[in-house]
Amino acid sequence: MQRVSKGFYLVSWGGGVGLGVVLLAAGVLLAMDSHMDEAAPFALGLGALTMLYGAIAIFVLWYKMWAAIQDGHARATPGKAVGFLFIPFFNIYWAFQAIWGWAKDYNAYIARHNLANAPKMPEGLFLAYVILCFSGVIPILGILLVMANFVIGLMMVSKICDGVNALPASPPAAAA
Repeated sequence: MQRVSKGFYLVSWGGGVGLGVVLLAAGVLLAMDSHMDEAAPFALGLGALTMLYGAIAIFVLWYKMWAAIQDGHARATPGKAVGFLFIPFFNIYWAFQAIWGWAKDYNAYIARHNLANAPKMPEGLFLAYVILCFSGVIPILGILLVMANFVIGLMMVSKICDGVNALPASPPAAAA
């Protein structure tokens, strides 16, 4: 099993998404100022690129986290877990399976294989992340909830990296 770099994924998520939001906001503000409208497309484009980078990095992490617990009992393969997130409308349901479901499957995996040194995943944190992912549509309050979700996302990435890295390098034999 391949280890995951906690620093890389925290910086990729935090920097990619965090910087992307700041650049997008700056681009919108620049577009509203008639003297700075030439700089707006640059800020908007750079913001979109940094957010795309952060999104790609998190999808790679989600693929790796699912790959780490494949013992025949996981609810999804890594490809299915990430791929189904790209199906319109179905992805609302699937986000709960792919993210919150992973925390539940991970905890079952460490219990099934008696891995006492592996940290248990806080399932409520993963559930809160998924719920808050859809909160941005709420007028005014949505902005605050999305900011809270950014912090929860950082906490979740940290827990995922710690959990995956605590698993043994080779998968244990399947439980009977």
